[in-house]
Amino acid sequence: MRNGTTLFLLAVTLLAFAACPPAPGAAPAALEPTDSGAPSAIVIFPVGAKPNPKAAAMAPVAFNHVVHEKWMTKNGKDCTVCHHTGDAVACTTCHTQEGKAEGGFVTLEKAMHATKIAPRKENTPASCVSCHEAQLARRECAGCHTTLVRNVRNEAWCAVCHTMTKSMTAADMQQGIAGTLPERRNEALATETELARAHADYWPATLAPYKVVIDSLVGKYEPCVFNHKSHVLSLMGRIKDNKLAGAFHTEPATLCVTCHHNSPPSATPPKCASCHSKTIDPAAPQRPALKAAFHLQCMSCHKDMKVARPRNTDCTTCHKLRAPERAANQAN
Repeated sequence: MRNGTTLFLLAVTLLAFAACPPAPGAAPAALEPTDSGAPSAIVIFPVGAKPNPKAAAMAPVAFNHVVHEKWMTKNGKDCTVCHHTGDAVACTTCHTQEGKAEGGFVTLEKAMHATKIAPRKENTPASCVSCHEAQLARRECAGCHTTLVRNVRNEAWCAVCHTMTKSMTAADMQQGIAGTLPERRNEALATETELARAHADYWPATLAPYKVVIDSLVGKYEPCVFNHKSHVLSLMGRIKDNKLAGAFHTEPATLCVTCHHNSPPSATPPKCASCHSKTIDPAAPQRPALKAAFHLQCMSCHKDMKVARPRNTDCTTCHKLRAPERAANQAN
């Protein structure tokens, strides 16, 4: 009986806790602690000297210290990549909306988004965007990201970072802009935002064709049998444990958009020939003809990802010579 009473009281306690969520400022479910002792996550507000209503600025950014610190350690770097002065203070101490003398009048927007940063004798600062772009040049990412054009950076791209939990109030925003938001509340908002981040549930490779026969330009060569499944699985393997890719690849079709670059997200997109004709279209002279489109996509991706085989000059690895040409070739 005593055990039954204990279980009953425990159940009542748990239900009462579930019905009464933590009050604002209370710590939500925690992220892993950092090795440095810094907060696991913080909100970077657009701090400025003037009052700024919520609608007049981009949403603040929740910065995950844990993920970035682990990456730094893994790659032999330290906190000075971001805290380039050597002082572990908030970025907004020197970089505000208007710019301050302490930060060389570099605004917060420039400090976070600049891609052309002049080298310094001492530690050269890195912005969020410049550091991320350096990662996109790596072999694992370059096949897609060297090809992708800049116009993919739309509102959805910005919203990956500039998004906050619905728990943030107008009062939080105003205190954040003024630099007066309590540290505990700041970390609670950042933690809640990071824990709520959704990552793409990629479509399985089996949803698309196993192989694709490309026969639109059959002539001297036999059709090209493209192993679609192996290419999809290769891309999935490259980004599986990549935190940066997980943050920005927020839609299931993200992996498809480099090759199927002007098609709506679909497991069965239209054929390349639906846009690329066999000869240059006078109405769209900037659009590559079909043969050029195929070769630009395949060869540039292999080159950027440093895929050794096949060589660009080795046509018969992808295209077998048709029987008459093969016989004539053997005769010579």
